[in-house]
Amino acid sequence: MQKVKNKLRVLHYPQVPCEPFVVDVKDEEQAYFVQETLANQHLFLFKNNIIPDYSNVIVVLMLNENSEWVDYYNEEENMEFDEFVETYLSYLPVVTNLNESTFRKQN
Repeated sequence: MQKVKNKLRVLHYPQVPCEPFVVDVKDEEQAYFVQETLANQHLFLFKNNIIPDYSNVIVVLMLNENSEWVDYYNEEENMEFDEFVETYLSYLPVVTNLNESTFRKQN
């Protein structure tokens, strides 16, 4: 697995159209964790009738050689972010079942 050396960030648009929530991350694993956490939070909010509906978008960007934020693309692996995740990161554990008892155990 070859990681990119570029700076990475995750952009979350919680309700399209809107300004994104931006999280700078150190690598692909951290980007995947943030992406999955945000996606699962939206599912939790929807399933618990906290939000009636939503149209959200989560993207991973990288800083290119011209100092522009562009869609993630790993030239060494010839993969976009979703392909990179499916190939190398799908083994990572992510939180998929948030409920009240989960929060009580952590506090």
